[in-house]
Amino acid sequence: ATARAGGTVTAGAVRVGLAEQTLDLPIGTALGGNTSRARPLDDQGRVDDREVALSGSFNPSVGFETLPMVRAVALSAGDETVVVLHTDTIFGDDTLTHEVEARLGPELAGKIVWTSSHSHTAPGQYSADTKFQVGAGPVSGLVRRRMIERLVETSQRALDARQPARIGIATDERFDLDNRVSYDRRPENDRLFGGEERKDQRLALIRIDAMDGTPMAILPIFGVHSAILDDDVSVFSTDASGAFERALEEQFDRPVMAIHLQGAAGDVLGASSTHVDFPDGEPLWDFARNEECARHALPQLMAAWERAGEVMQDTLAMEMVTRSVPLGPDWETFTVRGGALSYAPWDGRRACDRQVYAADGTTLRSPIDEFNAPAGAGLCGEAEAGLIPLGSMPGTDGLFPYGSCTQLPRAINVLGIALDFVFEETPLCVGTRTTVGALRLGDYLFGLAPGEPLVLWRDHVVEGSPFPADHTFVLGYAMGHNGYLLTPEDWVLGGFEPSINSWGPLEGEYLAERVVEMLQLATTDAREDAAAGGVDRAVAATFMDGTPPADATPTAGTVPEAVPAEVYFRNHAHPAQAQPEARIERVNGVARFAWIGEDPLAGTPRVTLEREVEGTFQPATRRSGRIVRDLDLLVVWTPQPLYRTDGTPRTHHWTAEWQAVSWFGAPGLDGLEARAGVPLGRYRFHVEGTGYALDSTPFEVVPAPLEIRPRRDGASVTVEARMQPREGWRLLRMDGLSNRDVPVEAGPLRVEIRYATGMPETFEAALEGPGIVRVTPSRSEPWTELVVLDRFGNRGVSGPL
Repeated sequence: ATARAGGTVTAGAVRVGLAEQTLDLPIGTALGGNTSRARPLDDQGRVDDREVALSGSFNPSVGFETLPMVRAVALSAGDETVVVLHTDTIFGDDTLTHEVEARLGPELAGKIVWTSSHSHTAPGQYSADTKFQVGAGPVSGLVRRRMIERLVETSQRALDARQPARIGIATDERFDLDNRVSYDRRPENDRLFGGEERKDQRLALIRIDAMDGTPMAILPIFGVHSAILDDDVSVFSTDASGAFERALEEQFDRPVMAIHLQGAAGDVLGASSTHVDFPDGEPLWDFARNEECARHALPQLMAAWERAGEVMQDTLAMEMVTRSVPLGPDWETFTVRGGALSYAPWDGRRACDRQVYAADGTTLRSPIDEFNAPAGAGLCGEAEAGLIPLGSMPGTDGLFPYGSCTQLPRAINVLGIALDFVFEETPLCVGTRTTVGALRLGDYLFGLAPGEPLVLWRDHVVEGSPFPADHTFVLGYAMGHNGYLLTPEDWVLGGFEPSINSWGPLEGEYLAERVVEMLQLATTDAREDAAAGGVDRAVAATFMDGTPPADATPTAGTVPEAVPAEVYFRNHAHPAQAQPEARIERVNGVARFAWIGEDPLAGTPRVTLEREVEGTFQPATRRSGRIVRDLDLLVVWTPQPLYRTDGTPRTHHWTAEWQAVSWFGAPGLDGLEARAGVPLGRYRFHVEGTGYALDSTPFEVVPAPLEIRPRRDGASVTVEARMQPREGWRLLRMDGLSNRDVPVEAGPLRVEIRYATGMPETFEAALEGPGIVRVTPSRSEPWTELVVLDRFGNRGVSGPL
């Protein structure tokens, strides 16, 4: 039963508690979101021939760029308490949501919101809906158990940390009109908008402050598919969603929790440019694209944060309701629009009439007899049969968009053999129901969508809301996951999006109607038992770990004399030694360190960058006070041997890389033009492992050499100053490549012209363009040397022309 049912919704004092920690799932877990990472299929994400039992037939993750996090906001207002959980994962699973509620106690029943970032480079293998194994790897009992533990721990810490607080909400209906943050990735439905592209341009932002005005949390809500990175990326990364959060966090001089909550992201992809030129055969680990996307979003997000500060409240009326609702296999479940759209009975044998539209050519013909899948079907969206032609629904051969649909019993039989997956009998239990909900915060309503909402679907929910449209928003990827959420008219236009959901063109609108019912409950003065109107929750099967125990690692915490050839570094670099080089040039240089550590099943080492200050090494810190432990560092694991034929323990090698540029949020140096100004001096890597700690040998960061290109221009001299960060991967410029021929953009430049006789001439010259200055010498004689220094002391020298 829904907690506190039978009471009355009244405004009460606001209290808020925050907590966060790393999700702590093992490196080696398969990444979720791309079936192409399965070895028997496209084999994307492979860096070598390593065998990892945990990831099964999927290529394993091999390290991290940004660590996946779990964050919790515990909200209390009067007698109501809600926990908003957020993880850097591909999607939700309502069996996990329900398990977290159960462990936290009946006072949180129906009061847990779990949302996911939808990063396609985040760990998978946890969903009890076993059909999603084809996109997230085999279900692992180990991964599920750790997920539950981290979700419960973080929730409880947030509940224990509650304190009096204030909340303000601001909105922007014109977010990112110039498409610098995101763009419409689904052209198939443009005709439903009069031929124009349309994406999610609605922003809501929740600001939370302590009673003294100290910022505590910032929660922007807008849709951006968090899949900027390609499917050959094989390290944990929080992608665009995490980049928004990092950018917001570093706008403050203290730790402030930022959580990007997804809106209608189903047909919206993050916008960015290519920033790294890759050698042939090198995976496209272009993390700089995430940062570019976030930097474009930041001004509008912070403007909304400022506006939210003008409407802060310390008392609030709050209610949350959730309900488990049925899906298939009953075809009558999906009747929508008061009976105007429905399915013909499902028997799996009757041939359809092949009439998708009514006589007017735009209205869908009802009842829909083309979708005839008693246990569900996937891979729809095209006319031609897909990978498994024998799984087609009767009479749909060559019929757009039903021809490619594959009935789940046939699909899972074939994929189970091909990918070595274990599926339960169909209909898949978890797929026969899902969870919807609504959250009311004062005079704002938030619908909780168990899947990937498209813009038209979001609009349908907003139109049905009892609150005004500008006070109603949808949280996507919440509670559980049912693939893409489309209206029927959108679904029949085909393309990729209809391929993921299981119950055909009416599933999305059916769920929209259920979300609207939750919005209506959340606006009444009564505290309803929302569960009473639903069905029993799905209970997950017991998933065995299926993974050998962690290797014993007696040599963990030692540094090898030489690095084995198979140890993986980015760009296939292979340093001659495990310790960093003694001198690392700014920008152009990369510090690399290798050590022997733990089996990832036992833990993930925490690597920090340290800098020597007054004779003592101290962690490098960001403006917010957070320690530099990821984002600026790249940490990768390689087992030796790569392939194990018996139970002999492996040696586990770990590597850390840092490009010598100012770290994200470096105080006073966060602008891209200041990346070349990372403080000079001595640095080292510090590693906290599982049962060990060690430091690399110190290395000195020295000024970057500038490449100087002078030319005479009449009486003047034009000078171009550039850097060549060939081994780098960090963002150095918003336009163009960041690891090839990067112009100096931090002016002014100091130009010194030296002659064979007499005193040199010195000029302080403002930039006329990227890396370009112009000076006019007073002497016409040839120079012997031209020296250029940027404002950070990086230096370049050119001889006579």
